[in-house]
Amino acid sequence: MDGLLKVPKVVINIASFLPTTDYLSFQQVNKQVHDSVLQGENDSKYWSLKLTRMGLQMVRSHDTEDSKLLNDNDNEDPIAIFEVYKSFTSQESKKIFAKFYHCYNSFAKKLYNNNLANFFPNSYSNDPLKQIKTLNFIKRYNLSNRNDLKTYSKIDTNFNILREIFINSVLKEMELNYQSNDLVTVARFIKVLLVSNEENNAIEFFKSKADLPPSLTVLPSNDELFLREQPQRGEDSKSTDIINPETLDKLLDPLRDFLNEKIKLADILFQEEFPVILQLVESFIQDVLLDILSNILSNYSGFLKSNDKDSKANYECLPQLYFTFIKKFGTELNDSVNAGSTFRKVADEFLDLYLEPFVVNYLNQTTRVFESLISSQLVNYDIQFQDKEREQNEKIYNSLKDQTDTTSTNNNDSSNSHSTTIISATTPEAEPKLKTPPQSVHSTNNISDDKLDFLSSFTKIFKFSNNENQKLKQQLQLAYNLNLISNNLQNIKSLISLDLCYKILHETSEKTDEIYRFHTMENLLPLIKLRCQEIFKILITQLNKNHVKPAFEKAIMLLQKYNPNELEQIEIKFDSLSPGNSRVEPLVQFTELINIGDIILQMISIFYKNELIPKKIIDKNKDFLNDVIQSKKNFETSIDDFVAEGLNIGINKLMDEISFVFKTLQLPDDYNPPPPSTNSPIRDIKPTKCAIRVVELLSNHCFLLTGATDKGTIDVYQQEIGERFFNEIVKHLKKSFISTEGAIWLICDLNYFYDFIANKLKQKNVVPYFVGLKSIGQLYIISGKDSKELGKLISDLGKFNGIFTQEEIYEFVQRRSDWVRVRKDVEKVMYGLGIRDCCIM
Repeated sequence: MDGLLKVPKVVINIASFLPTTDYLSFQQVNKQVHDSVLQGENDSKYWSLKLTRMGLQMVRSHDTEDSKLLNDNDNEDPIAIFEVYKSFTSQESKKIFAKFYHCYNSFAKKLYNNNLANFFPNSYSNDPLKQIKTLNFIKRYNLSNRNDLKTYSKIDTNFNILREIFINSVLKEMELNYQSNDLVTVARFIKVLLVSNEENNAIEFFKSKADLPPSLTVLPSNDELFLREQPQRGEDSKSTDIINPETLDKLLDPLRDFLNEKIKLADILFQEEFPVILQLVESFIQDVLLDILSNILSNYSGFLKSNDKDSKANYECLPQLYFTFIKKFGTELNDSVNAGSTFRKVADEFLDLYLEPFVVNYLNQTTRVFESLISSQLVNYDIQFQDKEREQNEKIYNSLKDQTDTTSTNNNDSSNSHSTTIISATTPEAEPKLKTPPQSVHSTNNISDDKLDFLSSFTKIFKFSNNENQKLKQQLQLAYNLNLISNNLQNIKSLISLDLCYKILHETSEKTDEIYRFHTMENLLPLIKLRCQEIFKILITQLNKNHVKPAFEKAIMLLQKYNPNELEQIEIKFDSLSPGNSRVEPLVQFTELINIGDIILQMISIFYKNELIPKKIIDKNKDFLNDVIQSKKNFETSIDDFVAEGLNIGINKLMDEISFVFKTLQLPDDYNPPPPSTNSPIRDIKPTKCAIRVVELLSNHCFLLTGATDKGTIDVYQQEIGERFFNEIVKHLKKSFISTEGAIWLICDLNYFYDFIANKLKQKNVVPYFVGLKSIGQLYIISGKDSKELGKLISDLGKFNGIFTQEEIYEFVQRRSDWVRVRKDVEKVMYGLGIRDCCIM
């Protein structure tokens, strides 16, 4: 044995496995071991190893204050010693370990001997926090004994038993104090658990006190929860409630209050020591709110189905639920010391995280529901329009039938007998086209049939002219059919409902705002923008396809079918029928339709600029190829095309009307009056009735577009009317006979036309044509005795403003009533020789 002790490595190896007391004794075994082997570096290594096992850090040197502290403190506080000594030098290791030894060896010895009675000193008996800290430090101190596995294991086993007893007693005390509502004491024990690294026990205790009463999650009945009728929305209203707000508050307010109570409880029990509220809020959202949300959506689907509505539109109530949840369980939650200053932000993030799948389903569903809603409104308007038209037609028929019945009762028996037989051929019972009034204003055959009925009735009047009663029947039949045509013309401006379009635009704005409110969910922002774009596209597509396009097509069809000549030739007058005599009614109505279309385009443009662009739903600089922008442009182009086509047809009809006026109101003696007699009245020098009527027609139609569309379109429209009116005058003059005496009234008419064009229409491009026309009057005012002067005038093209060629002027001059007499002299001036001067001829 003595030989082994002479070998240093053997001695050092033996010493490294010895507990503290045995190591100190082994140092004294002989002088060589004490002085040579277990001294200096080898000794410091032993003590340093114990300190590092306890978690202290070895450093090369300490400053003077640490060295002084080591020398001055002989009696250390067991609870504070680990805070005082966190590092050591090799030279100080033995002194520092000695201080830990004096603090904790007595506790270790009790544990080694399983002497657990009166384990803590009296000063700790009422302070569980000091007790648990002491236990923690004992465990840490015992790590220094790991070189002696037997001692370490025995102490550790008994320590675990003691610690378990201590933790159980803490949990028991916590429960007792909680039941007595001594939350301050409970908080002290919570801190004990946290210090002992028993966070799970602390959390489980808190959760057991945060169980939600089942009664708080019971949903009200569907009739209480859901609104059967949507509240009336004003222009500035943003109410899109589907769920009764009061009922929803009654359901969610107790849940919010419950959560706030638990936030307050957590702040008392845990303070800032350990975060539990965020975990509680997350569990509450997962286990409670999502379950309530799913049940409400399911119940709403059933509610829709029971009310004969689209049960797949149940997610339409999600925005109201989502933002109510954000308000109740985000904004209205109490501040939390335990959760920190960012509590509400984190709560909102949790809500967004778990509600995101529901929001995605809503975004995917709402465009389909919105399209169905818009489409149904447009279809319903069309149905109502048809019903209104049917009622109007029935009213016309009943009114005329009453007149027929009244007339019939006033006839004698024989006349009644005869007329009854004839009436049966024209009354609605025998005439299918009267029995069922036109069904739809959008029917393309409707107008044509009415027109044929009207003309057929008109023809029958003359067939039965020998029977006054039957003639009256046919006149009433004619009145009915004519009223149908007039009614359709009046209905043109009602083909597009501005109120309905405004309502749909308002609903589109609300839907866009409703969707865009979710833009705070950054993950869904691309999808949100896409859905907003789809809503705008649905607006344009539905308005164009189901409302605007059919309306313009119908209006253009009426313009094409309209023939004022046929109507104005009828001399029969009825009290219920007063057709305008100075307007092309379809054109007037069509311009009102243009005005409505322009307003719709402006509203859409305002919505686009004020809603989609500022919110960056569409970036006009980057998304110029976006199909939404293309849809908007296509819609605008479509209306422009309809306007152009309709105006062109309308101008044609206006020119037909003017041509008709020229043919019917321009009397032959207007420009070629008979020789005056002594008894003939003196005729005023003023425009003819025909010219006045023509200018009245022009005045009523040239300014129809003012305020209804842009100035460029108005200018093109007015210039086209001016140029084509010029051509109508030229054609009319080439068909008239004009005497020198009647030329004065021709000049009055031409000046009257010029005055309208130059001073009222004010289209500079057209004025030169009418300046040239004014000069044409001079061709007729020159006396036949001055035929050579007439020839010179014809040859001077500058007199006619360059508007007419010499051939055209020659055509005009041929309309002189004395042309046969002046022809030879005129041609001599024009050509140098007359035709009769030709020797061959």
